Amino acid sequence: MEMRTLTVTLVLTLAIWLFAAPMLTGCGEGEVSDSNTNSVENVRRDADGKTDIRQASGSGYIMMDMIRKEVAGVLGDHYWPDKLLTEAEFETETGIGSGLYEEYLAEKQNVETDIDMMVIVKAKPEHLAEVETLLNEYRDALMKKYKERPQELGKVAASRIEVIDCYVCFVQLGADTSAAAQEGDEKVIAQCQSENERAVDMIERVIFGMLEKSHGNYCSPWRNKV
Repeated sequence: MEMRTLTVTLVLTLAIWLFAAPMLTGCGEGEVSDSNTNSVENVRRDADGKTDIRQASGSGYIMMDMIRKEVAGVLGDHYWPDKLLTEAEFETETGIGSGLYEEYLAEKQNVETDIDMMVIVKAKPEHLAEVETLLNEYRDALMKKYKERPQELGKVAASRIEVIDCYVCFVQLGADTSAAAQEGDEKVIAQCQSENERAVDMIERVIFGMLEKSHGNYCSPWRNKV
């Protein structure tokens, strides 16, 4: 009698366990899947649907995202860069490896025939001069690359490299220069210089604004002595 009761109990326990296990497993998988999906999507896309800067610039997302949004906001339809470069792509493009900077933003137009781009590198203080040199060499290489293409060469000629504290910035903007090209190379350069100036002015405002909020905690040694 006792053996029979024990057998029945074991059978009922096994049946209950077999019935409940799929339900518990299903809930667990659903929660993990939803969580992973949301996490990946949040990392991949920003509010505008573009690739998130966190994929390219790591911990510097907030600062670099702010700079990009402010520059894009002031230039409006004249801001054409729309592809963020990964660390590997950035190093291949410019020769600037991850050991030289704390964070970066490198965005260019995802069309082979156009060269609008904006690069901002927060260099490690000891590598500031090296990063500036590499960006100048990159600019020189672009001058050679586009020497037979006047319209693109005008954009490169009008590009600017600006050092703002420990941030080395390279802006090569101008948007549609086809109308200006009909009036000559100088007109193309003038248009691009104007767009680059507006971009650099906004970059300076954002960077110095953030530095002021941090009570003038400048990165460059000479800034700290001012």
